[in-house]
Amino acid sequence: MKYCVFAKHIILNSLFVFCFCAFLNAQETIEVSLNKNRAYVGDVINFTVKVQLPPNAQITAKQNFHFNDFDIISSDVKHLPSIENTYELDFNIAAYKTGSFTINPLTVFYINPDGTSNLFLTPEEHVEIISVADNAQVQGIKDIKALKKFKIKSLHVALILFVLLLFIVYAAFTVKSFVEYIKKSKQVEIDPKTKALNALEDLYKTRSDISARNFYYTMSRILRSYVSKKCNFEAIEMTTSEFFDKIKPIMPKEININEFKDYLKVFNLARYADFTPDETKRENNYNFTKKLLELL
Repeated sequence: MKYCVFAKHIILNSLFVFCFCAFLNAQETIEVSLNKNRAYVGDVINFTVKVQLPPNAQITAKQNFHFNDFDIISSDVKHLPSIENTYELDFNIAAYKTGSFTINPLTVFYINPDGTSNLFLTPEEHVEIISVADNAQVQGIKDIKALKKFKIKSLHVALILFVLLLFIVYAAFTVKSFVEYIKKSKQVEIDPKTKALNALEDLYKTRSDISARNFYYTMSRILRSYVSKKCNFEAIEMTTSEFFDKIKPIMPKEININEFKDYLKVFNLARYADFTPDETKRENNYNFTKKLLELL
């Protein structure tokens, strides 16, 4: 019985020592350092945290760190392979007001080898922030916070390019509409003969893209529209014979009347779908129409 009690004490003490050693082995070793304890407003201060975690433990990724009186300019977390399971948290911070400030303890999370979460707190540090203006004994100057760098992401670039493309398309359509408006304004200003000759030339350029029927119909309409304005009678709705009788008295002497009559017969033939004049015929009729417009 006596030996049993003795053995029980030995086992309990061994378990206590083992748990205590395991507890000590599981604790983090934390060191913090500053590159300067006194700085001017806006100066970048380097605050470094070096921690040795339990074996196989890992710092949790993507943590939101925050300092009460300081802005984080940049931060970095890296593993130091030269020291057993040691991590270094590097912060560049800056303060934008004067006074004595405490760098508050940071809560840092890490993951144990068994998958459970754990955390540690960094020790406090103290920094004195002074003003350049105060040091130079200049009155009435306030310390101004530096502008943060604008970070452009790929999505922002894509949106900017898309908006720029829309603006270019809109500008192109606007310029095109303006040019067309100017052209129309100029067409109103030019005399009827020049306008008719320009329309006839545009028609001739597109002769290969339209049917013979449409080509002759449009050419006849250009001629009759000009005659209507020039001679003050409505020629558009007249028959071929009516149009011939009306224009015959004012026909220039350079135009042969019989040749003009044969010319008008072509327009009557053009009303039929099977009318297919060759290229030479089209060009001769175009030249005759142009000559009429120039002489009338």
